[in-house]
Amino acid sequence: MGPRPWRPAGELEQALERGELRYAVALAEELRLERGRPIELETAARFLPLIAAASPGEYDAYALRWLARWVAESGTATIEQAAEIAASLADLPVEPRMLEAITATL
Repeated sequence: MGPRPWRPAGELEQALERGELRYAVALAEELRLERGRPIELETAARFLPLIAAASPGEYDAYALRWLARWVAESGTATIEQAAEIAASLADLPVEPRMLEAITATL
């Protein structure tokens, strides 16, 4: 039996599950280059709690970029929905379960 085929998407899932932020970032970049587009919004949301824990100083910038991308990609976002998600994003660093509320909107 030969080596397994390289599957960066599967590796990314596993890295996110293990909480390996730096490796997950490298894999996400590899996927972006391979596919010619950003990773899925739901997958990008899974980075949020990891960034909040590992690099709190960068969290706001990342969360704002994620929110702007959600608004742009949803096509039907309302200001009320955006405000609710923004509130969830603001609470996420101290309440990681807010990720469920955020991803439920996807």
